[in-house]
Amino acid sequence: MELGYARAASKQDLGRQFDALTTAGIDRANIYVDKKSGTTTERPGLQALLGRARPGDVIVVHTLDRLGRTVRDTLNLIHDLHRRGIGFRNLADPIRIDSTDPDDPMGQLTVALLALFEQMERTYAVERAAHARTVATEKGRRTGRPSVVTDAQLAHATQLRNDGATIAEITDKTGLTRSTLYRHLPSRPPEVLTAETASIEEPPSPSTVSAPPPPAAGPLTCPTCGHEPATRRELLPHRADLATVWLHLDDHGQPREARHCAHCQPHTHVLVVSCSRCGDGPWSPARSPAPTILRPRSWPGSSGTDGQ
Repeated sequence: MELGYARAASKQDLGRQFDALTTAGIDRANIYVDKKSGTTTERPGLQALLGRARPGDVIVVHTLDRLGRTVRDTLNLIHDLHRRGIGFRNLADPIRIDSTDPDDPMGQLTVALLALFEQMERTYAVERAAHARTVATEKGRRTGRPSVVTDAQLAHATQLRNDGATIAEITDKTGLTRSTLYRHLPSRPPEVLTAETASIEEPPSPSTVSAPPPPAAGPLTCPTCGHEPATRRELLPHRADLATVWLHLDDHGQPREARHCAHCQPHTHVLVVSCSRCGDGPWSPARSPAPTILRPRSWPGSSGTDGQ
């Protein structure tokens, strides 16, 4: 179905548009009219026309300047109609456009140019936003949404961690989630023990290191103290705590693996033994001299290699 649109500030101009549209075969009942100036943003006739038009319909105007207040408004409207499957054509412009005719070069060129302009506008918008963020960062202004962590909360959490508190204890005392703590707490560099500072001893054979299997996926009972999570909220941090391997020295000075929940974790200073490739490695409470605990030895990591 073809739907007409006319806009004019005078009755004489409106009559000329009506004559052109009816001559083109459009029923007067299907012609929508706005009698206000093009500088007026409120155009109820055009809004009613756009609300009625369906895919397959064609909107016809006398000249292109009747459709939009500016060239950009007109081009954007034609592009939106094309995306909705609604055709468009003009009657009296020097350059005729018929977006419904695949053989009309001007119509197809117009649609292609409109798509290009839309892509250019998106690109420019992204570049402008990136430049604005860069300028704000250089001036020391924070970009993005406001942080949910206050300076006081972050200082409190940092102090708790330095005092040996576990992540579970920090979340309980500060009210912050684990993910928020991991994002905002500054990383604490692990104590690195090199081969020069460690005592050179024969590494214990694998048979001397007892490795308890990871806890099963059923009821998560701590193998050290027997604690089980009582609520679903406690379940995930409890599982994460049990996934951490701790090294202790037995009575013979040999390392022994253990797993702890938040209730039985050592609260002394902790030495982190990490692989240089994957970052995996056990934790060890510093109750004995570090060279005795962390003498160089092979440790299987998640990257499939052995760390020293």
